[in-house]
Amino acid sequence: MIRVGVVVVAAVVKLGHNGKPNMVPLGSGNPFLYQVVFFTLRAGISPLPATWVLEKSTDGRQYAAWQYFAASDAECRERFGLPAYSTNYIFKSDTEVICSTQYSSPEPVLEYGEITLSLISGRPSEKTSSPELQNFTLARYVRLRLLRMQSVPFEAKSQSSQVPKQSFYTISSLRIGGRCFCSGHASRCKTNDNNIDNQPQCECVHNTCGSNCDRCCPLYNQRPYRIGTPVSANKCEKCECHGHATSCKYDKLIDEQHLSLSIRGKMSGGGVCQNCTVFTTGNNCERCLPGYYRPADRLPNHEQPCLPCDCKGSGTTGECSPLGGQCICREGFTGPRCAECAPGHAGEQCTKCRCDSRGTLAGLECGDVCTCKAHVTGSRCERCADGYFALTDRNPEGCLKCYCSGLQVACSGSNTNASGSYSTLEGWTVTNLAMSEHIVPTKDNDTGFLVFGMFEMPDTEAVYWRAPKGYVGNLLESYGSWFAFKMLWITVRGDTSGKPTVGPSLVLVGRNGMKIAFGEQSFDGGGEGGRIEVPLQEHGWYHVPGTVKDIITRLRRNEYHGDPVTRAQFMAVLADVETVLLRGTYHTDQVESVLEEALLYRGDVESEGTTSRAVPGLVERCDCPPGYKGSSCEECDFGYVRIYETSVTHEQVASCIPCSMCNGHAASCDLETGQCGTCLHQTVGTNCERCLPGYYGNATIGREDDCKRCACPLVTEGNNFSPSCQPKGDGRPDEYVCTQCPEGYTGDHCELCDDGYFGDPMVIGSQCLPCPCHGGPCNPTTGECIECLGFTEGWRCERCKTGYWGIPDDGCEPCSCSEVGALENVCDVTTGQCICKPRYGGRRCDECDVGYGNLDLECPACACHANGSTSTVCHAVSGQCDCNPGTIGLRCDQCDDGYFGLSEDQPDACQ
Repeated sequence: MIRVGVVVVAAVVKLGHNGKPNMVPLGSGNPFLYQVVFFTLRAGISPLPATWVLEKSTDGRQYAAWQYFAASDAECRERFGLPAYSTNYIFKSDTEVICSTQYSSPEPVLEYGEITLSLISGRPSEKTSSPELQNFTLARYVRLRLLRMQSVPFEAKSQSSQVPKQSFYTISSLRIGGRCFCSGHASRCKTNDNNIDNQPQCECVHNTCGSNCDRCCPLYNQRPYRIGTPVSANKCEKCECHGHATSCKYDKLIDEQHLSLSIRGKMSGGGVCQNCTVFTTGNNCERCLPGYYRPADRLPNHEQPCLPCDCKGSGTTGECSPLGGQCICREGFTGPRCAECAPGHAGEQCTKCRCDSRGTLAGLECGDVCTCKAHVTGSRCERCADGYFALTDRNPEGCLKCYCSGLQVACSGSNTNASGSYSTLEGWTVTNLAMSEHIVPTKDNDTGFLVFGMFEMPDTEAVYWRAPKGYVGNLLESYGSWFAFKMLWITVRGDTSGKPTVGPSLVLVGRNGMKIAFGEQSFDGGGEGGRIEVPLQEHGWYHVPGTVKDIITRLRRNEYHGDPVTRAQFMAVLADVETVLLRGTYHTDQVESVLEEALLYRGDVESEGTTSRAVPGLVERCDCPPGYKGSSCEECDFGYVRIYETSVTHEQVASCIPCSMCNGHAASCDLETGQCGTCLHQTVGTNCERCLPGYYGNATIGREDDCKRCACPLVTEGNNFSPSCQPKGDGRPDEYVCTQCPEGYTGDHCELCDDGYFGDPMVIGSQCLPCPCHGGPCNPTTGECIECLGFTEGWRCERCKTGYWGIPDDGCEPCSCSEVGALENVCDVTTGQCICKPRYGGRRCDECDVGYGNLDLECPACACHANGSTSTVCHAVSGQCDCNPGTIGLRCDQCDDGYFGLSEDQPDACQ
């Protein structure tokens, strides 16, 4: 723990006239960056501050709070917007700032109070540290912002004669404890002597530099800089500059593209060497500058790796190959120093001879008469003979024979420039030569390479890596190109009797049953890895007998090395590759096999491991006869089926036979059963002889458009109203009739609306709808009703006529209003209620209203006797009131025989 500053203040700060407190900033004065751990403040002859803020800064201008102090929860919330906490608070995060009331109690402690505060105690990373906690405790300057003094209680004022001296702040001592900030890359720091004014210096480790170990040292930037933690040291990694640079920088893009070599020999990291010396350049100072070359026997870390090009002759361009130093020649010259004429050139200036050097026998290019190679023709030997292609000087016979899947047709070299490669490390498995077992390898999390332990297949001596789907299938576009892979093999260390093994480097298994292989190299130079390149051309390939299940150490070469592969056989395998196997065993003491990369090239791609250039145009383009397709006629065209025949050389030759029974509408068929494959082109039937429902035409003509879509009346889904149609049968194949027009549609193509319907089927989105006229006719286009039935009217016959009422859909009926009681023969169109005269009621106004009666007398008032009747309402037709027992009369105003005493005043009537 380093004491970063002790400040003794004897100042007295009194309240101003306006009652507001003054703020006193106290800085450590030391510009060095520390991680502050604790803080101790001791008051002088006054109480501790009641409200204040402890703040930090790294630049002396902008300050941030470490902690707030106040006397109560209310003050914490009002001043700082935080709730109050007292002792033993457990922080929620490493950067949380709280408001504390622990040191602001109004108890009458008048002098020499003390505050001791830990900035890390109770925080989540207190014992382990974290980047967040490190940044939170960093400071160059510390400030106390004093906001309010203690209010002395009345009791204390009456007992002390020193009260006037206590209305101010005093700080007798201030101790700030911390440690050097060394970014987790130093165990200690030191000063030049014990004088605290001297700045301490971090003793950086982990290849870091800087006053705070805050960056990697100049030559250690292979990985991005990271702060050290108790869990991970995060050392800076040295760049591989082969001793030709003293500094490097990290480049994220270089890292993502794996373009920088690490000191462990892996393309991993983003170090870019700067200011390469001794005429070198490149991310790792691994290449020579233009005009210089590195001899083949010198490694990149040689003291003088690059020498000047020695290319000053007239035949050179003045430049040389950066590896080996071979001069780059002008056209017509060749040789290490371009001092010789290239084939087909002669004279001091190596001018081009008349004969084409590609097709002329070697040494005769400049003769008076051109002597052509075996399969070359022309007065200058400038073209291939019929049935051959790809004229090149590398071919001793001049041209390649057209393969074309055994068909005797012409071909030419591909003019496409679609070169490229395919590579993935996903989906690989490890197997044996017989492919009887398969094991999924593990993936190295650091490098991404695939790793296989030999112990996982103890009964197999030669393991092989089986390629995933992207490497198989039709590989004819890769003919003449390369298959390259990087393999690493780990052997047991120590003095053993083991030795390197031999075996095929690459095995291809065709779907035709052929198993062919290339290479049988022994890697006995002490190395344990390398890049292996295999040319995808028949030269050097051989058959592997089907009886060979493993390549064991004692196996003789001729037991797995069969007859050479011919061009026809090689092309037949490439046409449909079923399996690709890469050699995985290289030593008898091998314990691991590591696949780093696998590249399948296509097109005119140059090999990375040779100075020779790729031969262009080796992919043939055949003039396929009917029934065949593909660059080498390797596939059957539509409507043809493949059959295999055995040739005189005992090879299976495929032929494409037409499926004549399928009328040209099936991609394949079974010639033995006569069964067609899936019928296409909208056809159906045993021989695809009929059109599908919804289509019409003659399917037996044999064209793709034999069956056309029915338009009833349109082909649009929403306006095609008939699911079927058929030709008219009058000799006009384009004429058809829709056979299932739904109700409401008519016409040959359902293009018209039938009687009683309206709409326009020829307009997208329109259809035929019933006339909304309750059985009456309507306009066939707009739907407006022409004649309304059932006493209705309106555009859609949607309402009853005047003098009628009811539901229009069911028909309307007359109002039939009473001539006596109704004002007129008009009623409500929904309820049928007529408009009644006064005293009349009922729907038709043919009754007396309530309180009236006797229709014959035009409905006078009932006038029932108050005590003689049970109600004031009388019968609506007769006018008879409902009499009490003993009373009689139309209005119940008389006593019956034998009864008396009816009176308006007495409720008891007719006793």
